[in-house]
Amino acid sequence: MKSIKNPLVSLFAAIGLTFGAAAWAQGPAPEGSNYEPPAPAGPGAQQEVNVSDEEVDAFVAAYIAVQTINQEYTEKLQAAESPEDATELQQQAQGEMQQAVTDSGISIEEYQQIANLANQDEGLRDRITEALAAQIEG
Repeated sequence: MKSIKNPLVSLFAAIGLTFGAAAWAQGPAPEGSNYEPPAPAGPGAQQEVNVSDEEVDAFVAAYIAVQTINQEYTEKLQAAESPEDATELQQQAQGEMQQAVTDSGISIEEYQQIANLANQDEGLRDRITEALAAQIEG
């Protein structure tokens, strides 16, 4: 069984930001969200990112919770006895991660949008990094 554990662990490690990919592809953020998707831009064009401080804080809280769940389930996956057990653990983790995100005050779609924007926008990435450091220290 060792041969299946390592690939499953690698796959599972990526689940933290991919569990909502389908939701992200479904469309715009729900009503009431301050998120405004950036207009498509050509290479090198600056995009204005409008993510409120409250959304950044909620994202950071969700991120910390998702990473904690990811770590917990990675350890469980390493001990999985069969592919079926591993699949069940992945489904449990996905459910817990989704709940952790919504419990933080943002939707899964908003979480995915902010994560994707942070990969593209250095200013937003810096704001998230600062909020993450403050929450870890505080």
